[in-house]
Amino acid sequence: MAAFRPFRGFMYNPSVVGDLATVVCPPYDLITPELQESLKNQSRYNVVHLEAGEGLDWNAPAPDHYSDTAERFDDWVHRGILQRDPEPCFYVVRHVYPFRGQRRTRLGLTGCVGLEEYQARIVFPHEYTEEPAILDRVALMEACNANFSPIMSLYRDSANYLSVELAEAVKGEPVIDIRTGGDQDLTMWRISDPAVQERIQRFFTDTGIFLADGHHRYEAALRFRRNESLGSQAREDSSAAQNFVMMTLIEFDDPGLMVLPYHRVVGGLSPAQLTKLQERLNQVFEVNPTAPAIPGAAERLLEQVADFGEERRALGMVETDGDKSSLLTLREGADQGDWGPLAVSEAWILEEQVLKPVLGESAAEYVTYVHDHEAASAQLSSGQGQIAFLLKPFPMAQFEGIVSQGQRLPPKSTFFYPKLPTGLVINKLDGAL
Repeated sequence: MAAFRPFRGFMYNPSVVGDLATVVCPPYDLITPELQESLKNQSRYNVVHLEAGEGLDWNAPAPDHYSDTAERFDDWVHRGILQRDPEPCFYVVRHVYPFRGQRRTRLGLTGCVGLEEYQARIVFPHEYTEEPAILDRVALMEACNANFSPIMSLYRDSANYLSVELAEAVKGEPVIDIRTGGDQDLTMWRISDPAVQERIQRFFTDTGIFLADGHHRYEAALRFRRNESLGSQAREDSSAAQNFVMMTLIEFDDPGLMVLPYHRVVGGLSPAQLTKLQERLNQVFEVNPTAPAIPGAAERLLEQVADFGEERRALGMVETDGDKSSLLTLREGADQGDWGPLAVSEAWILEEQVLKPVLGESAAEYVTYVHDHEAASAQLSSGQGQIAFLLKPFPMAQFEGIVSQGQRLPPKSTFFYPKLPTGLVINKLDGAL
């Protein structure tokens, strides 16, 4: 199904930049202005200079927004700060990170995936996108003709065919081995053997690709490919680099693949809206009061929610009015059988069956999404929010089946953790793959 190719990646020259841990950064959509400045101060060669340019106004992309970025990228290549591999490679990335007192390990395989329109059902999205972010990434690609950050995607390897190849690859000498902030270890190996590369490519001819993190970048790459300025040869040559986008592919059952929830904080409601919201909640859910919303109550409430497992629909609710917290479980008979496959998601039930019926199609304007329950509690304490809904992670047992049917999840339904680092390897969109 999917075309997956090795490429001649650019990597930082450690003899010039020093510690490679100082030049990586998170994906662009996690970079705040404060973090951007911190990363720039960390190293004048930090990849944030390329990934985020000199501004962070994703809502106002301009054609010349990244002209300085393009000049910097070309300069770094010319001066040998970034060096290109002499032959095409796949790149295996091992990410070791702490999580709740344990160290977990995740393996990813970085290469270039052939761009496909969604209707071809080869690359599967699970969320909708927003135009400003797409335009921003298109502007970056048009200026620099490169992918600086890999898209995170998932694949299924039920027979462990590819797992064997990756296990063999990590026995060799790594090209990168660093420890970054947050006590995270990143190690990368090349796969340059043509025979191994051919086996990897053959595996993906029968495998679908599920976008996990990077929908805006994928859709930006689709638009970039359609751009008339590329010339007819690039569009007509299926092996042209512009017909591909850099991805890191992770197996669905990788033990280090974490899917965390996004919680919802609702604020700005009038007393009348609050009353209607409470009424609707009581129609859809059994609302069971728990301990008062004292420090630590949110964490205990999440533990109670988790106890229901993936099969039962449950979520937590914390209110500023009276410092109340409640456990919400779906009422028997609330789903009359017409909710569809997304009814396995508490986020979908909350959005489609509670918030939109009360607040209308503009319901999202009242909602803030946070993946940390402590941040949700802080918004209530500061008065920014009135009600926090604490959710379980989306059930990954259902993710593949639902998304392969063409379903899109509600916004911020999944937080794949940890995010892929930017700056380990860069893909220049020139020549053929």
